[in-house]
Amino acid sequence: MAAVAGAVMAVCPLGIAPPANAVVGGQEARPHQYPFMVGLVDLAERRVMCGGALVGDRYVLTAAHCLTGSYSDTARVGVLLGDHDLTRGDDSPNAVLAAPASFLPHPDYDPATQRDDIALVRLAEPVVFGRDVRPVALPARYAHGTFDHTQVEAPGWGATSFGGRTSDVLRTVVLGTMSNPTCGARGMSQVTAAQLCTYAPGRDTCQYDSGGPLVHTIAGTPYLVGLVSYGKGCATDSPAVNTRVWSYLSWIGRTAGRLPRAS
Repeated sequence: MAAVAGAVMAVCPLGIAPPANAVVGGQEARPHQYPFMVGLVDLAERRVMCGGALVGDRYVLTAAHCLTGSYSDTARVGVLLGDHDLTRGDDSPNAVLAAPASFLPHPDYDPATQRDDIALVRLAEPVVFGRDVRPVALPARYAHGTFDHTQVEAPGWGATSFGGRTSDVLRTVVLGTMSNPTCGARGMSQVTAAQLCTYAPGRDTCQYDSGGPLVHTIAGTPYLVGLVSYGKGCATDSPAVNTRVWSYLSWIGRTAGRLPRAS
């Protein structure tokens, strides 16, 4: 999460330096509980620097602010799929480190305000779907698109405290969403209709969780309702602000075309 800011390979065998303990106030996820979870890897520093969500066999959604500066170079970033414990290989036999072909940030992304903080990563080769690597559903069938006053799950390998160490295992936290007027009244006055606020006492996403998914499960199917964007510290009294995926369905469709689904 950007701190108004805000990510390894198939893994030890490739010499990845393990980070260390992600999300604040959460718990370790079950191995491969989130088969759509992506880690964006800083190949130079051998660490996960942002999260993302697999939405098709060649596309990942993440936050645009994750792909700025030196990370705008596709040669600097790897796309980790199907992993759980970044320090081991035996727990994730289907983990893949994919190469990005291009980064496609939203054309209106504003780094000063974090508005339109969304980007697509196009992979160099399509990934093969399986038990541990599967795309998440987009919330296209839910016309209201708000998901206000809803519980969402936020997985990530990020920090467990602001400025703290990151996690070697994927962790998850349950957060509540709120209406934008409530969010604005609680100190996030710049929130827009295309953003979604989350809050839970003592629980939050944190640094290096940026771009990671917020999912809400309906009838056993997880839907991608948000992407981690920014907040004021981690697990403070202020809500966190996330990108509302439903607001960008048309842009995703124009940019990525028809997305293949797992059967």
